[in-house]
Amino acid sequence: MIAVLLPFHNAASTIDAAITSITEQTYREWRLLLIDNGSADESRAIAKRWSAKDPRIDVLEEPTVGIAHALNTGLRHATSPLIARMDADDIAHPERFAHQVAYMNAHPEIGVLGTRARFETTVEKSNGMRWFVDWQNAILTPQEHYMKRFVDAPLAHPTAMFRRELVMRFGGYSTDPLPEDHELWLRWMHSGVRFAKLPEVLLTWSDHAQRLSRTHANYSVDAFFTTKAKWIAAWYTRKFSDPRPVIIAGTSNLCRDRAAKLEACGMRIHAFTDVRRRDVPGYAFIPHDELPGLGEALVISFISQRGTGDRIASYLASRGLIEGEDFILAA
Repeated sequence: MIAVLLPFHNAASTIDAAITSITEQTYREWRLLLIDNGSADESRAIAKRWSAKDPRIDVLEEPTVGIAHALNTGLRHATSPLIARMDADDIAHPERFAHQVAYMNAHPEIGVLGTRARFETTVEKSNGMRWFVDWQNAILTPQEHYMKRFVDAPLAHPTAMFRRELVMRFGGYSTDPLPEDHELWLRWMHSGVRFAKLPEVLLTWSDHAQRLSRTHANYSVDAFFTTKAKWIAAWYTRKFSDPRPVIIAGTSNLCRDRAAKLEACGMRIHAFTDVRRRDVPGYAFIPHDELPGLGEALVISFISQRGTGDRIASYLASRGLIEGEDFILAA
């Protein structure tokens, strides 16, 4: 019923616990694909020992280092109708698969299903990651996932379960230098795939200094915004047959750089807005209290300060603007 994709690279200190958490699932109809992604430590030996004692566990090899390469190898070997993700440094709680399979069977309209996660870390300065997990955990419904998709990845990759048919229809993981999970979610959402999240905490997400999201260039701020810009432009082009004027909320150098990424994808920026006047050469400036009304423009907020997005959304909504129609949050 489920193919579980667990790629690993030099994960000898954590992979045994991760595999154990799969074997202890109350739901038993799974096949675990352990994908060795160029490990040079004892990871592969540990995986082989598990494979030798449990016929549901297979070890695959993907020598091209990169999690997207490893995941695509796993997808090629997966034949089950449902595919679950798992990372080599996380712990799946025993009821995870049982809850997810039951929901997917009861809700055929949902293509991707996550769960809430418990955050654990060995990194002293981790408030940003903790805030991010709390933010993800608050997003449950398909509408919330869709509305928040440009802010960040609204669903934690290692909690995901999705239908294999989506891979056949819309493609697997991109191996370009970008965040492979967020790109996949944006591409699938653009194709109409509906996402949801269970309210139960069913995975322990282990943060540490060597985690890829902290160390790899594919997860840099620049990589995320380059990816988002592409799919914002694709959404804008499809949604507005009569192009609306685009106004960028935020005049900092970062906001200007992010606006330039939109222009590189073919969008035309008409103006900038902010709470204090700060002219951007070559563009009009519109004071925040003089923004166009309902149906007249699209405001895109690139302001990244924590909590600011919610305040901007509340302010724009108080002026009668509709999120997803008249404005979007993209930071």
